[in-house]
Amino acid sequence: MNKLNKVPTVAEALSERARVLLDASSEGKPKGKGAIQIPQGLVDSLSYHLGRGETHYPDRPGMSDLRDMVGRELGKYLDDSRGGDQVLITASEGEAVFVTMLGLDLVPGGRVSGEKGLHHQKLFDWLGIDVCGAEDMGISIAYRELRGGANMGSSSVRFETEICALGDTLFGEEVTGLKFSPSTILLGSLSSLLGKHGFDLGFVSADTSVLKGITGWKQASSICAPSPSQRAALWALGERP
Repeated sequence: MNKLNKVPTVAEALSERARVLLDASSEGKPKGKGAIQIPQGLVDSLSYHLGRGETHYPDRPGMSDLRDMVGRELGKYLDDSRGGDQVLITASEGEAVFVTMLGLDLVPGGRVSGEKGLHHQKLFDWLGIDVCGAEDMGISIAYRELRGGANMGSSSVRFETEICALGDTLFGEEVTGLKFSPSTILLGSLSSLLGKHGFDLGFVSADTSVLKGITGWKQASSICAPSPSQRAALWALGERP
């Protein structure tokens, strides 16, 4: 994390590594066994797209409506609904957890207060985040999961930041008596959304200032995913979707 923080933006941090490889190729110094030299025109075009964080991230048709709808539904568990600018759509709840932990600068070596046997425990282990009990002192972030409609355990300890993973509860059967503080970071799955088949989505909802940092990592995650990267390569070759 510290090395990345030396670079002004996440996009630049990602593109810096790509630029080193591309520059080496353009100088006739391909890296790795069996590496081939990339034509200069393709190098320039790829550098253009990768150096700008790739240009695939504008709003898609219906995405604003989906964010607004998620924000309204969250109002069931808050004192008020949230606006679409406080909601980020992700590929899954797992990705929502992933980018949230990165956005909160918890990777690696971070600590959160949480229950044992988390649904996303393997992800926390992979990220190098320790999940500690409520009795552990000096922890400022609490992470809770709401699975299968079961209510969460309550705690008398107060934390600077509280996160709750709702699973697919948001568009499922409402959990009575469940209420979160206005500052709680809420995330979950949209797998229970009616009329949506064949793919999954997730979401993160937080204050706009907090969500900004999380969004940067979501964009980085998207850039590294196969489909957007393939799109950048097609653009570099002159193809347009």
